[in-house]
Amino acid sequence: MKISLVTDEISSDVETAIELGLEWGVRDFELRGIGLERVPCLSAYPRQHLTEVLEQAQVGVAAVSPGLFKCAYPRSQRESFPVATLDAELHQRWRSAGDLVRYHQEELLPLSLEFARHVGARRVVIFGFHRGGEHAGPAPDEVLRALAEAAEQAGAAGLQLAIEVEGGFWADTGQRTRAMVDAIAHPALMINWDPGNALAAGETPYPDGYAAVRGRVGHVHVKDARREPQGGCRYVLDGEIDWPGQVRALAGDGYDGFLSVETHLRPKVSSARATVERLRTLIAGASAEQG
Repeated sequence: MKISLVTDEISSDVETAIELGLEWGVRDFELRGIGLERVPCLSAYPRQHLTEVLEQAQVGVAAVSPGLFKCAYPRSQRESFPVATLDAELHQRWRSAGDLVRYHQEELLPLSLEFARHVGARRVVIFGFHRGGEHAGPAPDEVLRALAEAAEQAGAAGLQLAIEVEGGFWADTGQRTRAMVDAIAHPALMINWDPGNALAAGETPYPDGYAAVRGRVGHVHVKDARREPQGGCRYVLDGEIDWPGQVRALAGDGYDGFLSVETHLRPKVSSARATVERLRTLIAGASAEQG
């Protein structure tokens, strides 16, 4: 296992984020936000500057995170209402949602795959479409078809998609995300296991959530969290997720991918540095146990 850093979790200036990471002994990075833009939709100068920084620093790109499919998949039949003005609003929302999905499928997906190859990343972090207010449960067939088509394109490009576990999406827990990946059954579609997001979705990430995703983890996001007494979760440096147990389990299962630091905390730099130090200790301990 290797540690990587989500650059904009440290600084929106990618050069600064990489410089700090190198000081901490990290040589692999996950790209998401660059300045006020998000990959792959970078204007000319940020893209060129990023290319130069990566070449000069001689670092690796663990993954790119373009926010692909971080949108709701609309129902095949829209809601209707007997009052014309309100029905027109519902129709417009339904059409807009469809247009956004088509943009993700027809434009953002190809751009993301091209960008990943450009920066030397093998993995693209994606999402499982927001439920749009629907109850949690099995993903609709049209969502599975869209993800299957995306996996087919990624596989043809020699890349891998990693669907992130996140509350409010069809892929909101380890169990439901695994069910989606198994239903699609494409080698280019894996899971971006995020225990912090799984906790926020109401799951016990380890051991329960991990038991479901085990064997299909292609990437891991590292953050910690704590449930609040009044409900919900709060991200913290040292929360209730059993990260020691999780790292030992990943090591025991032969996971050789990245643990990508994504604290969602401020101050950014000190939080990321502390998480890197903690991870390094946990990985060393797990490796020693493996002999």
